Amino acid sequence: MTPSRSRAWLRALMLLVAFHAGASVADDIVQRTRGATATLQRAIAEGQWEDAEKELALLTGRIDVDPTEVLFLTGLAALGQKQYDRAADAFRRILDQRPDLARVRLELARTLFEKGDDAGARYHFERTLSAGLPPVVESNVRRFIEAIRQRRNWSLEVGLGIVPDSNINTGTNQPTVTIAGLPFALSTDAREKSGVGVQLSASGTKTVVLTPEWQIRAFASVLRRDFAESRYDDMTARVGLGPRYLFPRGEVGVAYLHSERQFGNDSLNRADGVRVDGYWQFAPRLVAEATLERQRFDYPTLRGRNGDVLWTFNGLRYLIGPDQSVLVGVDYYNDHAEDPVLRNRSVGAMLGHYRDWPYGLTTALTGRIARTEYDAVQPLFGDYRDDRLTTWSVALTKRDWSLFEFVPTLSFTAYDNQSSIDFYSFRRTQVLFGFNRRL
Repeated sequence: MTPSRSRAWLRALMLLVAFHAGASVADDIVQRTRGATATLQRAIAEGQWEDAEKELALLTGRIDVDPTEVLFLTGLAALGQKQYDRAADAFRRILDQRPDLARVRLELARTLFEKGDDAGARYHFERTLSAGLPPVVESNVRRFIEAIRQRRNWSLEVGLGIVPDSNINTGTNQPTVTIAGLPFALSTDAREKSGVGVQLSASGTKTVVLTPEWQIRAFASVLRRDFAESRYDDMTARVGLGPRYLFPRGEVGVAYLHSERQFGNDSLNRADGVRVDGYWQFAPRLVAEATLERQRFDYPTLRGRNGDVLWTFNGLRYLIGPDQSVLVGVDYYNDHAEDPVLRNRSVGAMLGHYRDWPYGLTTALTGRIARTEYDAVQPLFGDYRDDRLTTWSVALTKRDWSLFEFVPTLSFTAYDNQSSIDFYSFRRTQVLFGFNRRL
């Protein structure tokens, strides 16, 4: 297919999506004041952009015209003139108040597609699939998603925030510990310690398309937290490279994975291994996802911790509607350290709910429970260690407060680890105020 024919095909798809995107939603936005905007609608349909802009200027601020309709038609007029930033702003302003409107989300998705923001376009296209679209519209949305998968080249995500942490060293809150039947007072360093840090996160991918089904993808990520006391600074970096196979409504990839972690600005560990991940949207509202990582860890100063680590996650996402979803998942972790005392395995389960609300608010609520069992008796305490960790998190994002395409997020996370050995029990709370890229 030549580039010109490809562009014509995509324009045809856009027209089909716009034409079929749900009469009930269109009625809700457009038909309430059709008489007042009929001239504007006709100018947009005929591509008479100068006339359309004049009509928009006349309609803006009129109390007898629904401002939501004016915003919607502003977005369509801007999109027709390839003013993608202006169009996206108009559609987002509607979704900030009415995140359930599938037609508006479709228009935002195709605006971002034309702009080249593939991550944002795919995010919104996939969310519209839960809106009960007519078959022809669903088919066209899937073609857009497939076009994004075929053309994506690179992506970059960056986040920056401030992190107050009640227990930066995951220390116990117990003042004493019993060893061999005798009580010992714990030092300040061994007990929980609070602090305020700065967090930076960044991740990116680079994709090379080999065939319609096969790609090569490189990826990298870094997460760093710096505190006033540098001995608690923590940084993890990961890089990987490998092939990916694309199939209808899903993909799977295998990659070589290398990771390094520094703690207190000293090398803590290095690891090499393999990562396998994929997803499959087997129904309009259901997406299955899975990840498996197996790595060999090397600790330069803690040789007993060297060993193989296996981690897996399997999740099922249910798209309730264009504005909300639920994720359930189970995970398994096995640390086969050389020192039997350090060997452990854990099983966890999580539940998350994510929703866009009016007034530009988005919430993310997640909870996780996990049990970790150690293989050998802990020599200092003469007992087996068995931990139960409960984690829950609440995050709030203000979608309509944008600064250079970044929006603020405030999150609160609480950890409660109850161990059969009191010394390993702890509680921890983290508050993160940061900025992340708007989708």
